[in-house]
Order: sequence, then structure tokens, then C-alpha cells
Amino acid sequence: MADPDGTVHAQLRDDGVLDVLLDDGGPNVLRPDVCVLLEDVLVAHPDSPVLLRGRDGMFSAGLDLRWMVAHPPAEIGELLRACGRMLMRVRTHPRPVVVAATGHAIAAGTMLAMCGDHVVAAQGGAWGLNETTNGMEIPRFGIDLAAARLAPRDLDGLLVPGERIDAARAVAVGMADALAAPSDVVTQAEARLAQLAALPSAAYAGNKHRLRASSTARVLDELDADVDELVAGMIRAAG
Repeated sequence: MADPDGTVHAQLRDDGVLDVLLDDGGPNVLRPDVCVLLEDVLVAHPDSPVLLRGRDGMFSAGLDLRWMVAHPPAEIGELLRACGRMLMRVRTHPRPVVVAATGHAIAAGTMLAMCGDHVVAAQGGAWGLNETTNGMEIPRFGIDLAAARLAPRDLDGLLVPGERIDAARAVAVGMADALAAPSDVVTQAEARLAQLAALPSAAYAGNKHRLRASSTARVLDELDADVDELVAGMIRAAG
């Protein structure tokens, strides 16, 4: 299945793995329809381990900034809500989710990668929550995802100035778990997914839920208020 513009391609393989490829031929940006489809795909396959990957050289450049410029604040708010819900769905999927970040993973692309249980980053890829450099504030869901993986010093040092980093440093600070040559990223991700999928599924799902359910529930409970605050800030800045 694929979204209307062809960004999301999902296939349930014979080995039971849900193989989700992001490939729009460009930056693999996230629009509302892309976020909804990604969430729907995971909802439809709760018992499937997931390989989430991009095409060669690109995982995702994050939210579609051109789309955002062309739409009013209220619709941008809907994009942020859809993105937040999708990210929390990826993060709490009961079965293992391994990300093969085959290239650049920037802004919401970094957030999406960080939702994985294990993340393999391609050497040479660009990473980082660079919202500050784009004149934007980071949604609470992005901050919480980063806080779950980064030490406090790196959290402030990277997110406040919106620093963009390379894949090697992304692994060093915890945004990703392993570094691989671009040609080996998917192979390494497949191997790790097989290891995780072989673990007792009920215990895996239960412990994942225990570790992540409360923080995810808080993000979702606060999502509307947080997005409303961000949108109000956009309106003030535009006025």
C-alpha cells in the first residue's frame, strides 16, 4: 500500500515482517496524509515486527516545509497533531521496530528515527532537531523523544541552537544506536530485527509498554494544548 503521492510503501513479507519504505523520490517529507498512513499501517499490523527504512541516501527530511508555507496555521496545527500521534504509535508498537536510517534524518525525520527500538544510521547522513535554525519551536513530543535518548547536556546543547550533526555524532549522543556504511545499513537493521523478533513476544510487548506507556500517554494528553500554543506563536510571529 502507498499514500497518494507515493511516500509510504508497506508490505507484509512472508517472514511476518512489516517492511515500511519511505520513498517519494525526494526528501521523504511528512505531510498529514503521510503521517496518518504510517499510523494506520502500524495499527493494522499489531503483531508484526517492523523494518522502517528510507531509500539510499535519505530517511526523512522531516515535516514538509513547503506544505507548511502554503497552508494556514490551523492546518499546520493538524499536521503537528498527526505527526505527534504517528510518532507515539511507532514508539509504542507492541512488536520490535528497527529503523534503517539510510541517509539524512533531519528534524521530524530524526524524531521518527528515535522512535525505533534500535536505529542504524548510515555514515555521512545529517541528523538533528534543527527547528531553531528554521525559526520554529520544537513540539513537546519531539523534546520528549530526544530526552528519552540524550543526556541532559546534549539535549540542551543540540536542541536549543538547533544544531545539525553527522551520523557518527548522532550515534555518540544516542539519537541512533549503530553506525554502518550506507550499503550495510539495511542488512544490519534486518539482523537486529531478527534478534529482537525472536524474543518472547508477550514479555517484549509488556516491558515496552511498562517503559513507554506513561510518557506516551502524557504526550498525547498534552498534544492539543501544546500544538495550540505553537500555532498561536506562529500567528503572533506572522502578525
